[in-house]
Amino acid sequence: MKLLILGTCLTLTTHLLYASESAYEQGRDLYFQNGCANCHGTNAEGSSYYPKLANKKKKYLTDKLENFKKGIANTQKQEIMFTFAQTLTQKDIINITSYLANFKKDNSDKYDVEEDLLGVDY
Repeated sequence: MKLLILGTCLTLTTHLLYASESAYEQGRDLYFQNGCANCHGTNAEGSSYYPKLANKKKKYLTDKLENFKKGIANTQKQEIMFTFAQTLTQKDIINITSYLANFKKDNSDKYDVEEDLLGVDY
């Protein structure tokens, strides 16, 4: 019985901690956890091949992710997003698009990629 109560308390605590984060913060975490930064950049700035996502309209971003989740793309190049979007829940889409639509550059180095990931000094 004590184990059941402890498990319930831990689950509730985890849920409350996650729920206390704003949609923006949850979206930021999802953006990095799901590897979005690998192509779109740590500041959602995009590149010559991948589009900028920072400060785009929320409806546009939501429509894109929902279409990618359904397997709908405007170009063959966009089809790469199908795999990433299929795992997203509706709440994930809301959070990620909240982050991107209201993007503010984070001045911390929390998500910066080190120049040498292996730590090798040449």
